[in-house]
Amino acid sequence: MKTLRTVLRQTAIAVVAGLTLFTGTVAQAQGAYPSAPVRVVVGFAPGGPIDLVARLMAKHLAGDLGQPFVVENKVGAAGNIATNEAGRAKPDGATLLAAGINMTLNPLMTDDLKVDSVKDFRAVRMVAAMPTILVVGNSFPARNFAEFLDELRKHPNRYSSAAPGSTPLLATELFSNQTGTQITPVPYKGAAPAMVDLIAGHVDLSFASLGSVMPHIKAGKLRALAIASPARHGELRDVPTFAELGMKDFSLDSWVGMLVPAKTPDAVVERLAASLDGLAKSPGFAAQLASAGMAPVPTNSPEQFAKTIATELASYEPLVKRVREKSAR
Repeated sequence: MKTLRTVLRQTAIAVVAGLTLFTGTVAQAQGAYPSAPVRVVVGFAPGGPIDLVARLMAKHLAGDLGQPFVVENKVGAAGNIATNEAGRAKPDGATLLAAGINMTLNPLMTDDLKVDSVKDFRAVRMVAAMPTILVVGNSFPARNFAEFLDELRKHPNRYSSAAPGSTPLLATELFSNQTGTQITPVPYKGAAPAMVDLIAGHVDLSFASLGSVMPHIKAGKLRALAIASPARHGELRDVPTFAELGMKDFSLDSWVGMLVPAKTPDAVVERLAASLDGLAKSPGFAAQLASAGMAPVPTNSPEQFAKTIATELASYEPLVKRVREKSAR
């Protein structure tokens, strides 16, 4: 038969155990995420703009949230391999996707994307943006934009490097439509091999994201002729904007942001977004991006990012349709 002291002791133990369980449950509900290492999946090769930003995000998140954030490059199919994998991942915050404008171009331009950019993902935050810039190799005869247009009209079907499902491919088509010129896009698997061939003179030009060509411009290996930004870039003051040159409607910005699988809990999305908000507003992040031709997006939210994706999907569709019709001829 239990004594009163034994009963009281057992009751106290049960109460303590219950409080411990309750406290743990409350702590988990209030944002214990992340409680284990997190994967950051990237669909492009190391060294490119998206990979660079992904690694800056991963480093910041690890320091801010107290768990390792490990970048995994799943290269291929214009980013679709990584997108497919991330979109099918368990929605528990253990798998994140660092992506770019491929999220709004690939659904329209490729057939091997097996997930939906809107239905299968939740937008977390856009953190960086980069304008499109027109560059030519040093062997190209034109020294400025006016000479460039003359060259295209005298010698049509100059070659432009442009990966399938990429901003450069759409920019090439948009430019051709607006200027009445003929440019032949040459497909590449990524920005790095495309720039190697452009520098070597195997292709003539590229409408590239500034982040992918800035080091080559600074090194004197490529010449920049025009940039699609509202104002001249701080490190390229001699390069005019397309608007200054009379092409006010020529604009195709690239961006980099974080997404998670659909049905990821609100608490996880909010925690990631809040942390990335701190990164995007930090002077150190801006300095790191500037050297690569990018700029932070200081104000953004999951709702704003989701709206950007939906808007771009709708606005790019007519342009992509023309590109695909040309490819089918």
